[in-house]
Order: sequence, then structure tokens, then C-alpha cells
Amino acid sequence: MAKVLIIDDDEIMSAMLTEMVSRMGHDASQALTLKEGLGKASEDEFDVVFLDIRLPDGSGLDMLPLIRNAPSQPEVIIITGLETLMALNLL
Repeated sequence: MAKVLIIDDDEIMSAMLTEMVSRMGHDASQALTLKEGLGKASEDEFDVVFLDIRLPDGSGLDMLPLIRNAPSQPEVIIITGLETLMALNLL
């Protein structure tokens, strides 16, 4: 069983991912802000973190190094509700 942290401010998406991960037999926790997510990642060990890019208190991409260097060094999966790469200024 993996421990999964979902950091996403979209309450519906966060609840859906939490439910899906739980139904797969894993332990899921959720955070709606970067601050809450960073706190959980530093206090507990997670195998995987689902990380939204746009959060009310900052960019998930900016916090990626902090999350990856948390004590458990979780794998991070970036998620976003943005429709195009243009919106991310990656092009």
C-alpha cells in the first residue's frame, strides 16, 4: 500500500482523486493549499504526491524542489486544469 498526497485547490478534483486512490487500496491524504501540502509532506512520509500547478498561495512548480526533497523523497506527478501549454508559458 502506497501513501499518496494530493495537493489541489479544486475540492471536487481533490475528493475524486482521494476516493480513487483509496479504492485502489492506498492511503490518501489531501491538501488544498501549498502551505498545507508542504506541511503534510514534511510531517509524514509519502510515496507519491499529485501536485497541481496553480494553487491559491503559489505555483506548484515553484515548490516542486521542496516537495521532492521532503524526508520521504516522494515521486511527484504534476496535474493541472489548464487547457494548453500556452497557458503555462512553456511554448
